[in-house]
Amino acid sequence: MTSRAFVLTIAGTLFAGLAAPALAAPVPAAKMGAFCRAEAAKEFKVRPAYVKSTRPMPGADGAATVDGTYEDNDGHTRNFKCHYDAKGNFLDVKKTGKS
Repeated sequence: MTSRAFVLTIAGTLFAGLAAPALAAPVPAAKMGAFCRAEAAKEFKVRPAYVKSTRPMPGADGAATVDGTYEDNDGHTRNFKCHYDAKGNFLDVKKTGKS
């Protein structure tokens, strides 16, 4: 392999590593609710004490969701949902409307 090809191979490997987002370690089902609450508090910029969640609900494909509510800074209760893949990796938290 020429030195130019070697440099291009290394550069391509480094770029691929930076381009692919790394997933955190899978979250055990018993901790999904707490993990979801922490992510929701961070995402919606509210105190963790204002966030509540349910137990994870498994889907037919093995994925799981956790439903929750939080009180926003104006005192309104808002709904959200956390999504986990079939391996237990946290995917996202999204608002789902008012309660």
